[in-house]
Amino acid sequence: MQPLPVIGIDNSGGSDGPPVVFLHGFGGAAMQWRGLQTSISFKARTLAFDLPGHGEAVDFEGAGPVGLAAKAVLATMDDQDISSAHLVGHSMGGAVASLAAVMKPEKVASLTLLAPGVYGTEFNRAVLPQFFGPTFDVSEKIASFQQLLRSRPRAGEMLTSIATGMSSDGRQGVLPVSDILGLPMPKTVLWGTDDNVLPVSQLEQFERHAATHRLEGVGHSPAEEATDQVKAAIFAQLYA
Repeated sequence: MQPLPVIGIDNSGGSDGPPVVFLHGFGGAAMQWRGLQTSISFKARTLAFDLPGHGEAVDFEGAGPVGLAAKAVLATMDDQDISSAHLVGHSMGGAVASLAAVMKPEKVASLTLLAPGVYGTEFNRAVLPQFFGPTFDVSEKIASFQQLLRSRPRAGEMLTSIATGMSSDGRQGVLPVSDILGLPMPKTVLWGTDDNVLPVSQLEQFERHAATHRLEGVGHSPAEEATDQVKAAIFAQLYA
């Protein structure tokens, strides 16, 4: 399988611990992690992947299924000579990270999931563009970035195709949750109380299996809306 496009940042001075791999959500791209990735890079090597059908991987063959994306992530880790990594996944990227951990648990040092997708059948497809909480001031930089992503050739077509495959009759498929919750690596889950895409009630199933954080007033984009809390959660995984 072809490797995914990668943005790598390493200011750690040669840290020999597992790197941190960032996986974006639906409609995102590796570039969106740059600020958080740079902050983490002083403690560990960091990489952000464009998932199939997104960013520079818009023409990735067979793009759409979460399972294929998870296999592509694992193949890219092999291509980068990564034997184990801390996976950080947002929304759809959280589902991809989780499935990769089921497929190859020995390659996943920890999971940090930000409002992960496919952990319950409920999701609000109608508000996919409305990822942020009601009080978050969406900057011109964020708006321009989202516009850029959607202006690329075939980007809109691919996003429509992927979104259509996410659900049937308004309900999404579900990961093998019990298998994921039983995995041995440390797991942290952060979820905004004002998430209009995936209900924060889905966080409850993690409470006996992971460190959980309810982010008050935060919508579906914790990395942008609650950057300090997300950064602290990733650092905690590095030193677990």
